[in-house]
Amino acid sequence: MSRAPGQPYLSASRIRKRVRSLALSIRKAYRNRPLTIVALLKGSVFFVVDLLRNLPPDTEVEFWNISSYEGTRSTGKIRGLKHCRGDFRGRDILLIDDILDSGLTLDRTRHHVRKLGARSVSICVLLSKKRRRVRPVQARWVGFSIKDEFVVGYGLDLDQRYRALPSIRTLSS
Repeated sequence: MSRAPGQPYLSASRIRKRVRSLALSIRKAYRNRPLTIVALLKGSVFFVVDLLRNLPPDTEVEFWNISSYEGTRSTGKIRGLKHCRGDFRGRDILLIDDILDSGLTLDRTRHHVRKLGARSVSICVLLSKKRRRVRPVQARWVGFSIKDEFVVGYGLDLDQRYRALPSIRTLSS
């Protein structure tokens, strides 16, 4: 087994506790209203599964495989969005992503979901980087605000590696 990369940043127990708190807040906000989650893969995989374990069992889920990163940098292009479909007419949609960075992915995804008929679109992210956004996107629910550093673990990757780490670690650029 190889050694975990980088430096510890957020422990698995701290993440679990925060995810439960986010789920409670989401439950309250959507009380008595059906909710559809659109989870952006691959980075949000652990986050969305852990959230779902704490949300009502009738919560609907769509998984969209969208990417914009190569290595530690965003390409500025969203790959996969044109293949994402669904009938969201009149539905409340919660976009879930691993990280809010430049805002480009979530901005374009939010517009795409609206074109598919969503009544409302809110955003929940595990991490929000403290940096200037390329697009004006704000998440209604944020797990943790972090510095503008590259992180891996708990679904976040570097070229498809390190997703399975139970905690989040920083990598030096």
